[in-house]
Amino acid sequence: MSSPHASIVVRCYNEQEHIGRLLHGIFEQNADDFEVLLVDSGSTDGTIETAEQYPIEDVIYISPEEFSFGRALNYGCEAARGDICVFASAHVYPTRDD
Repeated sequence: MSSPHASIVVRCYNEQEHIGRLLHGIFEQNADDFEVLLVDSGSTDGTIETAEQYPIEDVIYISPEEFSFGRALNYGCEAARGDICVFASAHVYPTRDD
């Protein structure tokens, strides 16, 4: 498989309340040349189980002690295969499908 154009890197920690809405919005986009990577720093509330209901590419786990916003994004970029990286926190939602 060729590399996707974009890698969407989502930082999350105990975002079960929001992650489904974010991922639903991402996978409703009219573009399809992307992958979604989650960087989770120790969720215990069902965030990962909810996220796994969507076709995410991978979940990268980091310990809460290792967490910083920059470090989480760096781990996501390291795993990304896309030409560009798009960053999102798990509690944001797309408002359009383009």
